[in-house]
Amino acid sequence: MNQSSFNFIYHLNKYTAPIIWAIRSISIQLLSSSQVAVYQRKRATKLYLWKNLFYICGIWIMMGMGLRAQTPLNDYLKIAAEQNPSLKAKYNQYLVALENINQQDVLPDPNLSFGYFISPVETRVGAQQLRLSISQMFPWMGTLKTREQAASMMAKAKFEEFEEAKNLLFLNVKTKWLALLEIQEEIRITTENLRILRSYEPITKTKYEASLVSLADLVRVQITVEQSETRLELLELKKSSLLGDFNTLLNRELNREVLINESIEISEQHTASLDSALVHQSGIKAAQANLEAVESEIVLSELKRKPNIGVGLDYVMVNKRTDMSLPDNGKDVLMPMVTVSLPVFGKKNQSIIKEAELKKEVITGQYYGLQNQVRNVWNTTEFDIQTSLKEIEQIDSEMNKTQTLLSVLTSEYTNDNRNFEDLLATQQKLLQLQLAKIKSKIKHREALYKREYLTGSTLNQFK
Repeated sequence: MNQSSFNFIYHLNKYTAPIIWAIRSISIQLLSSSQVAVYQRKRATKLYLWKNLFYICGIWIMMGMGLRAQTPLNDYLKIAAEQNPSLKAKYNQYLVALENINQQDVLPDPNLSFGYFISPVETRVGAQQLRLSISQMFPWMGTLKTREQAASMMAKAKFEEFEEAKNLLFLNVKTKWLALLEIQEEIRITTENLRILRSYEPITKTKYEASLVSLADLVRVQITVEQSETRLELLELKKSSLLGDFNTLLNRELNREVLINESIEISEQHTASLDSALVHQSGIKAAQANLEAVESEIVLSELKRKPNIGVGLDYVMVNKRTDMSLPDNGKDVLMPMVTVSLPVFGKKNQSIIKEAELKKEVITGQYYGLQNQVRNVWNTTEFDIQTSLKEIEQIDSEMNKTQTLLSVLTSEYTNDNRNFEDLLATQQKLLQLQLAKIKSKIKHREALYKREYLTGSTLNQFK
């Protein structure tokens, strides 16, 4: 019995290992030139993915070190990148896709089976006592490389989806930041306007008591003051709502205070083009990677129509006969085996190929749809940039004239007690112009941020 076990181990090592390694070597040597190209592309893709992983780490380091020294907005972008749960989920999806690559270029697990004859099968040289079998299946040549290539492209697509989520998150943070900045400026200007209006009230009241003006002038200024006070209260309520929206993006308490110490200035316009956006926009790059992945799936679907080949070795332990003496009495059996799978279910294989082709059509449609969306958003953004600059130019001109008119009316009211209604109307007109200028500046800055989002530039845009 012990001798038979030693025989089994010896023959298993002697016959199985050379067969398996020989077939692996033959498979590698029989790779066609196209398969070698696929393998080279796969290696390049893996290098690209690991470069992206280091790039992501670099983003975190840059945002933690370099950006902190610039503006509070960059600090909030860093917090959003670290804390936003949706962005974390996208990053983890990318890591999952990276791990999936390592699972593709491997052979199926070998099969080992053991059988014990309860009723030994008698043969001429003795009774069969037990059977041990080991086998290994090999996919058709090129299948493993194609599977790995498809997984690599899927990981690349997941990385671009992460980039798109990051860029979109940054755009949302900057948009909410601009909304808070706009509210802050509106509160500042409205507060200053309210101070001026309140200064009119005692002057008008004194003139009314001296019978220099009518009661209507006093009532008008009181109504205007009340309107400004109400507007100021509404602005404070709106600010609280915007704070909640902003802090939600940073995944922190809704009422957390936000530091805003910037003024709204016209930023320098960076040179950019629609062609650059169509190349670098992360959503388009993700669609391209998905398209390459589904092309690999089509090739893989064709390979699934090929048979799988397996090799194996059976060992049967035979007991010696005790009733007679025979040549090779109790000799164990070693039986090499070759198996071939038969992909005879053509309907299933055709369905797999059709599924991959339809998926390619879907992703192709999404790709061109994204390009059209980028073109539309780009044109709208460029329009907003140009119109906001024109609006600011027009508002500046009108504000200068309005301030001159306000000075004249103030002088007339002080000296002659007339045109108070025009004075109030002009003061409110100046307020509306100041608020309109803020909105145009915000519109210009937001359009620049959208253009940066389209071109994929997110780390070097703040001044």
